[in-house]
Amino acid sequence: MKKGTLYLIPTTLGPGPVEAVIPAGVLDISRRLVHFIAENERTARRYLKAAGTTVPLDDLQFGILNKHTRPEEIPALCKLLLEGTDMGLISEAGLPGIADPGAAVVAWCHQNAVHVVPCTGPSSIVLALIASGFNGQEFTFRGYLPIEKRDRHQVLRIMEREVAGGGPSQIFMETPFRNEKLLEQILENCNPATEVCIACDITLDTAFIKTATVAHWKKQKPNLRKRPCIFIIGVSQ
Repeated sequence: MKKGTLYLIPTTLGPGPVEAVIPAGVLDISRRLVHFIAENERTARRYLKAAGTTVPLDDLQFGILNKHTRPEEIPALCKLLLEGTDMGLISEAGLPGIADPGAAVVAWCHQNAVHVVPCTGPSSIVLALIASGFNGQEFTFRGYLPIEKRDRHQVLRIMEREVAGGGPSQIFMETPFRNEKLLEQILENCNPATEVCIACDITLDTAFIKTATVAHWKKQKPNLRKRPCIFIIGVSQ
């Protein structure tokens, strides 16, 4: 039996016209699929409705993959692929598999000879990097920093030292309601001359992207409250 294909479906980075950031060909794929694996069914349905799915909303089927999903549950989520049905892996924001649990499904597909098709769409990580003016030849995405204050301070100092020594740009993030606390810790722990790019609401009308020194940010703190945000420590090229 011919196996189905897993399509990695990108989503927008916030409210706004879907067509402005998602290519037409990717929308065509999203519109015809019936079966999806998603982190949150409600937001996935909302996105597919905005994308103009041709499938009645009540007919859309979702398997849930989140931080609580156990490894032994992955085969059941992917069962239809082995039966010849195409499926979409849909992200909460941006590209699947980056800072979300989708990589586990993709890995299962490779282990079971299921074809995987990555679809083009926005990545807040890459968009922030190219807008930062920092080294795009070498960079490290560290995801979410440790929650514990002492551990977070240590990681911030490590990143700063790596950049100061000619190492890769350091990209990291935080949940929107903790952004301002993270910024405070950056300003508290990093050298005044260290450069930091703050990029929030990327691709939205409210987008704010700026690279400046810690000394500058101490004088002019942006409002990051509840705004999706990427932080980068680097050296301007």
